[in-house]
Amino acid sequence: MPKCPKCKTEYVEVEVDFEYGDIILRNVKALKCPKCGEELFTPEQYRIIRERIRSVAQPLKLKRKISTAGKKPIVYLPEDVVKAINAKVGDEIDIYVEGNKIIIEKTA
Repeated sequence: MPKCPKCKTEYVEVEVDFEYGDIILRNVKALKCPKCGEELFTPEQYRIIRERIRSVAQPLKLKRKISTAGKKPIVYLPEDVVKAINAKVGDEIDIYVEGNKIIIEKTA
């Protein structure tokens, strides 16, 4: 069992409520430090969380073609996508690659 980096105490397995946006998953297995309360999810626990979220939330999925503007590739974001992340023109976003996916997140 891994140890907490703060307390050097061994984690114990517990069940917690996991919140993801408007979704609350009950009784999710996690590791928790009995001293400081630090919570940790193993890769397997995280995989299960992702599967449970996918089962209750259908993602907004739209197809778009890569266009060009000034010889640079661009993708126009549909209004539904911008609304889904509660963004507006002028907001900052983070864009990163995860495997073969492009992820766009509104900066907090």
